[in-house]
Amino acid sequence: MRRRWIQRLGRGRREVRQPRSPAEWERRQRRILTLVSALLALLLWGVMAVRLPANPGLRRGSPSPIDFRAPRTLTFASESQTEQERIHAESSPEAVVYVRDSSIPVQQRANLADLLQTVGQIREDPSLDTASKRAKLTSVPLPNSTLVISPALAVQLTRLSPDGWAHVRQESLNLYDQAMNAYNYELSDQNVQDLRERSMPYWSSLADDGKVDRELILLFSRSFLRPNRVLDDAATQKRKQELRDAVKPVLVTVQEGESIVHAGDIVTPAIEEKLEALGVLQTNVDWLGVGGKGLLAALIATIFRLYLGKMQRSVWMATRPLLVVAAMFVLTAFAARLVVPLGQSWLYAFPLAVIALLLATLFPRGVALMVVTLIGLVIAFLDDGQAAPAIALVLGSMIGVLTIGRGERWLHFVGSGVIVALATALAQIAFWLTAPGGFELEQWLPILRSSGINGAATAFISLGLYNMVGHFADVVTPQQLMELAHPKQPLLRKLIREAPGTYYHSLSVGNLAESAAEAVGADALLLRVASYYHDIGKTIRPYFYTDNQSDRENVHNDLDPHTSAEIICEHVTEGVKMARAARLPRQVVDFIPSHHGTSVIKHFYQLALQQEDTVNINDFRYPGPKPRTREQAIMMLADSVEATVRSKAQSGKIALAREDTANGNGRAKAGQQTLEELVNSIIDERIKSGQLDESDLTLRDITRIRQAFMSTLQGIYHPRVDYAPQLVKHS
Repeated sequence: MRRRWIQRLGRGRREVRQPRSPAEWERRQRRILTLVSALLALLLWGVMAVRLPANPGLRRGSPSPIDFRAPRTLTFASESQTEQERIHAESSPEAVVYVRDSSIPVQQRANLADLLQTVGQIREDPSLDTASKRAKLTSVPLPNSTLVISPALAVQLTRLSPDGWAHVRQESLNLYDQAMNAYNYELSDQNVQDLRERSMPYWSSLADDGKVDRELILLFSRSFLRPNRVLDDAATQKRKQELRDAVKPVLVTVQEGESIVHAGDIVTPAIEEKLEALGVLQTNVDWLGVGGKGLLAALIATIFRLYLGKMQRSVWMATRPLLVVAAMFVLTAFAARLVVPLGQSWLYAFPLAVIALLLATLFPRGVALMVVTLIGLVIAFLDDGQAAPAIALVLGSMIGVLTIGRGERWLHFVGSGVIVALATALAQIAFWLTAPGGFELEQWLPILRSSGINGAATAFISLGLYNMVGHFADVVTPQQLMELAHPKQPLLRKLIREAPGTYYHSLSVGNLAESAAEAVGADALLLRVASYYHDIGKTIRPYFYTDNQSDRENVHNDLDPHTSAEIICEHVTEGVKMARAARLPRQVVDFIPSHHGTSVIKHFYQLALQQEDTVNINDFRYPGPKPRTREQAIMMLADSVEATVRSKAQSGKIALAREDTANGNGRAKAGQQTLEELVNSIIDERIKSGQLDESDLTLRDITRIRQAFMSTLQGIYHPRVDYAPQLVKHS
């Protein structure tokens, strides 16, 4: 009856879901990495390209609803002021091109002389009476002249005496010649106006002539003044265009904190121009600019893809960590987009190091360095190419990455926040010292304020998000590991109560694994905690495992080898189910199926070979997978070494020391192995069977692991002194 019950417990084939092969899994994850990188490019493009107007109520010609000050220092080319300078240049006297016609003064003088001669001939014609002379004078043609001979003027001309007329005729020509000589026979419109209104009346007043003669002389001479400096329209237009093109763009500098517009003030074109330059107003879509931003986003995402694909296999081989890294990248870039318009003083306070510390504590540090560098490029682009704030933030973040530990204690985050604040302040001081204006004492306060805010925000935000981000990324944190190591955890309590032998075996494995991890620089805390849980599946049937049999009869004596092998393998599959039901972190759960890999349960396999003609070795093989990380490989070796050494030690098959010989060498007793030989044989067997092929342990790591195991085991199984018996004297 007892035998049949035991057999029912172990009967049935194991239902183990066959995992993907490593090659299939890698191809799948590479496709996911490419897809995530493409999505990252699109989201970064949106962050850089979409510029929402900060104050849509600001419109040209309307009162401003708010007071607005410049959030940052900015220099831009002013179109309105540049156009004003161009208009001023094309309106200058230099823009007008004249052509000089030297024949005009001579021709006008000849016309004047002809008129005077014609008037004289009419006056002296004996065939005409006075009325006829006056009528003929009013009909004399006057080409290129402003003179009009009215009837009144004709009366004056006929009344003059012959001497008077001769005087008027000669002085008219003389006054005309004097006017020409005054401007060297080159008259513009303005010159003609000056001669007619000021110079010629003044010159005529100096002559000792009668009033009538003076008026007639002035009338005749200035009526024939005509400009000979003529405007060249084609040459003038060309000259104006040349002067416009020669005007350089007018650069306008807006200082940070400068008042751009007050509430109630009309938004002028100049104010609107400043607001557009600062990115406050929505302008027309620049499709070329949008395309350039898309190209930049694609380049950044490509670098992200190539770096992770070639350098950080542990990140992209699991989907959740990859998604968390990409999401943090985008969210940080979006937060920077919101902070940049507030000004450089706020930008220096932007806690970029938050993502740096989180990534450095949850993933390899190279991921954090790569991401903060790329985000720094994005920030510099968002800040119109101002590299100083981006460089300061990146330098502070890099120092934070290189100084933060694993985040086991909250003081690590506080210390890194202080270091980030100090590095950011020093970077700002360096930029101020190299600036053209030099460093001024009043700049200390903004530097200290922004750096202090940056460091404090970095410390507290990263500390607050640490466990949450680790949960989303499916990455176990040191705080979680320390909580899982407490004996009050339900699974550990179950292990202590129901399988005490397995529990103490797990503690010993943890000691071995931790010492080996410290020797090769692996995660010692993860290994210790994983050691506590790696055999929790044995609590299902604890007495089927020699750890917990004590002085009980070995139940496998009543089972066939196949059933026994199935029951032994079952502690792996059941352990995974229990761990997942208890919501243990993935990194801890992965140790349960990998700590035996795909090794063969040799004892029952050998029994099957003795009892059966044909045996399929795969029926006695653990389901796996093989260890894929250094920590999993160390766990496999520590588990095998601890179990084997303890078993050999209990059966007296380990020689704690060699028997000395004359030459100093020695040999173990017959049927015994030294501790070193046993450890080496176990490790060598795992290597030869290919169980470590998928891990990244090196030969140097293997050597250090051997030494760490020996050091720890010798402390447990060291030779003891055989004390002499105590003699008691009776008085």
